[in-house]
Amino acid sequence: MLDFSSPAIYVPAIFISLVLFLAVFIAKESKKNNSVLVRELPYYDEINLSMDYIGRNVLENGRFIYRKNVDPEIKYDNKIYNSLRHAGILYSMYMYEKSGYGEKYKAQRYLACEYFIKRYIKKLDKTRYIVVSSPKEEQIKMSIAKTGSAGMALAALSNLHQEQRISTDILKGLGEFLISMQSKEGDFYAYYDLEANDINKEAEAVYYTAEAAFGLLCLYEIDPCTKWLHGAVKGLLHLAASRKSLQMEIPFDYWSIMAIEKLFKMTSVEGEHRRLLMEYVEQMLISIIGKQITDEGNSYFGAFEENIRLGSIGTIMEGLAAGYFCTDSEELRELIYKSLSIGCLFLNRVQVKTGEQAGGLPNSANWVRPEASPNASVIRMDNVQHVIMGWLKFQEIINLVQQG
Repeated sequence: MLDFSSPAIYVPAIFISLVLFLAVFIAKESKKNNSVLVRELPYYDEINLSMDYIGRNVLENGRFIYRKNVDPEIKYDNKIYNSLRHAGILYSMYMYEKSGYGEKYKAQRYLACEYFIKRYIKKLDKTRYIVVSSPKEEQIKMSIAKTGSAGMALAALSNLHQEQRISTDILKGLGEFLISMQSKEGDFYAYYDLEANDINKEAEAVYYTAEAAFGLLCLYEIDPCTKWLHGAVKGLLHLAASRKSLQMEIPFDYWSIMAIEKLFKMTSVEGEHRRLLMEYVEQMLISIIGKQITDEGNSYFGAFEENIRLGSIGTIMEGLAAGYFCTDSEELRELIYKSLSIGCLFLNRVQVKTGEQAGGLPNSANWVRPEASPNASVIRMDNVQHVIMGWLKFQEIINLVQQG
């Protein structure tokens, strides 16, 4: 069980109570105010602390220091890297700014974007651009181009279009690549084998279809070409239809939920298609909420059965918060809010609060236990990014409640 007795590491119980009080207070004050300042929302300090961790770990060339340890004496060479996760971190940095937190890290975000574009984005042919996965960095057998990486690249880089910091040809070329990788059924093949110069139609990746759909929707926002929208919708409808029979064993595909949220907010989806997508989201939400630990006497209160991995819980919070906007059920929204409340508090309690790695989120909530495995205290950048996004998405709901 976790030991929350160390005030240097964990938030004191009284402060946690104050955080809960603040959330309730904001909701009660909704009739008095039209909006609330970001700095008055729960997790404002925690989000800044974790984004500062990311900011401290951007190298001069724009590459992230991907892996550290809570113990600063433990060093890693960081030769292992992942282009898809680099793009995900860029997206969280952009959402931090978009959520009203200011532009303190904007120059570093631009630098990291430039690094990503120069190192990983390549032209495949006359119309298509790809994101390359390096065998040495990702410990794979050959160079490949993942559809998930292309989707995340569009999510991370589309915002650069307005400031003319990226060629429109690159963004559209990534979209063309994704469309070319979509099957007749609607899902996206996992990757393009650059050595064989052909699509690998055998490999499977749970999240790539949803990541591709999300990226196409980001592209559609800046280039309202119907093929981007149709490709995204076709992919999401395939996921919804093909996974319906899984019932409560359905994988929690948080990118599916985030893509559907984006789709619902961007354009009108009506009739059978809306019903199918909404039921798909609700199926995932009910399944994951049923696995949450809700016993206040349990040290893992707010985490999930057989899952105390902080990055994973961060993705669950992202998906739950997005799902709040994808259902018409007030009862389910209430459950989502309660689930987010205790899940985000759990993440708060296991964030590194002090020292050289302040703001970091280790691999496991057990990182403070003397008998924990060495891997438990490893801080990966994607862990930090996902938890930031979980908190930001929950704040969006709190703001909505506040506004009535």
